[in-house]
Amino acid sequence: MSHTTKSCLYFALVSLLALFSPVQSSAQSKLNCSQCHKTENDQWVLSRHANTQNDVAGELAEEWAGLPPDSVIVGQNAEDCVACHGATSIAANGGMTEIQAMGYFFSTTNGLYTDSTRALHTDEWPHNACVTCHDVPGDHPATMPRLAIFNSPTARYDSLANTSTLCGQCHGTLRFPDTDHRRFDAWQLSKHGHGGQDDVAGELAEEWAGSTPEAVIGEEDCVACHASTSVLLNGGISEAKALGLLFTTENGVFTANTAPNNTDMWPEVACISCHNQHNPDEVSYFNSGTKKYEALSSSQDLCGKCHGNLRFPDTDHLSYNIAQGTGGLGVKDVQTMPGIKCVDCHMHISDVEDTNASMYAGHLWSTFIKEEDGTESSSCTSCHSSMDAKAAHLVIQRWQSEYSNLDSIANVKVAEAESILKGSNDSTKIHMLQEAQFNLAFAEGDESAGVHNHNYTVSLLNDAIQKATSIVTGVDKDLNPVAKEFALYQNYPNPFNPTTMIKYQIPKYSLVTLKVYNILGEEVAELVNAYNDAGSYTVRFNTNNLPGGIYMYKIQAGKYSAVKSMLLLK
Repeated sequence: MSHTTKSCLYFALVSLLALFSPVQSSAQSKLNCSQCHKTENDQWVLSRHANTQNDVAGELAEEWAGLPPDSVIVGQNAEDCVACHGATSIAANGGMTEIQAMGYFFSTTNGLYTDSTRALHTDEWPHNACVTCHDVPGDHPATMPRLAIFNSPTARYDSLANTSTLCGQCHGTLRFPDTDHRRFDAWQLSKHGHGGQDDVAGELAEEWAGSTPEAVIGEEDCVACHASTSVLLNGGISEAKALGLLFTTENGVFTANTAPNNTDMWPEVACISCHNQHNPDEVSYFNSGTKKYEALSSSQDLCGKCHGNLRFPDTDHLSYNIAQGTGGLGVKDVQTMPGIKCVDCHMHISDVEDTNASMYAGHLWSTFIKEEDGTESSSCTSCHSSMDAKAAHLVIQRWQSEYSNLDSIANVKVAEAESILKGSNDSTKIHMLQEAQFNLAFAEGDESAGVHNHNYTVSLLNDAIQKATSIVTGVDKDLNPVAKEFALYQNYPNPFNPTTMIKYQIPKYSLVTLKVYNILGEEVAELVNAYNDAGSYTVRFNTNNLPGGIYMYKIQAGKYSAVKSMLLLK
């Protein structure tokens, strides 16, 4: 069907709704929507909402062969295709019931569907047209349309609270509890679908007490990512007004007691935050600043708007950037899982029918999904067939444990370096500290505890540890070729110096510890405790607080271990 034909169909459809619907709640507009809403119409024509009849015909041929139309609508396992794939089709042919519509629009043999069932009267099938989701009054544009869904069993419009609830009528269980289309249900369970207002209220109370909504939007635009479509409330408002509407203030400023306000109006990260409702299949981002959709080239760019710095360069939510494996200071670009996108892990759809992993269609945004029988599935299995959910949990726990250990060390070392350089004007060390601080903050901005790009996150933390340690105790990575073997060298210079240098090399990435012991075997100093890349390293060891005597220093790097002695003379 051509674009022009579909546009003409709108005019016929709204006219039929006005004249022939079995039951009608109010007079409907006879206007052709595309005349005034050409942009929206052009988008709709390209969407799956504008091409639903063949899908229904295919399912009837595959699953309903041998059954009559009434079994589809009211039978034991009824699925009521009309209600969600062509609700206003009941206005065709002078007005029909849903059962009659199923017989009119899809071929039968002796009153039964067959494996050859096909679409009929395609020029009259409305698909999911404008008037499916918009109740357009007869005196429009004097009176504006309202958000509602056309209910084909009753031939009336049902009013709805918000757009996500509208989507949930067919993409969830709101109307049909037994449906296998459960994106809306998954969304409600996800962080995108609940709890966002409390999170923002907590941050406003904790960090923005004394600030106006305008000041918050200027510095850390909460609305843009936590409730972008809130700017559509009350006919359209600014981001600052949305923030003031949805959170309590006193004398125009947020306080330590700021709490959620007008909770029934809070949209969460609504369906239409990431889906242009007139063409839901196009990857789109709703920009709350412009109140317009931005078409994007990939889902990765969509995630990066709020889970990365693609919209806000100064954000500390950097999962997207970590996954890209670029941006660290003095750290090589690395991708632990090259070619894998956010949606591959967080929106995986199982091919096992009637499982939550299939019915949720990725809208829980979780790598693990609980099934009704208590079992659990993991998106990891789609790439690693031998890895079930239990094995995936173990890998993630191992990665997060390593991250947690390194993050603790990095925070301690960087804090020590900050303390040492307080008041210093040593530009070299100050620059080194700034890089350590940046890489530490970058790693923590991932917010997955090292899962999204494990090798890169570990490199960032190790770099922060090494640079901070160099400031505190004098650990420097030598600028020489990559080592070919493990080695621990004799300390230098002579024993009369207040500091001594210890050099070691490792041929591969390893967890390295370097400790000093007195003659009794008691540990007196830990010089290194960090993952090191392959290379040669030099540790500067200050001996001022140790008495003269013989000491031992021991390196442990993976399975490699070595001990050497040193003599201190005072």
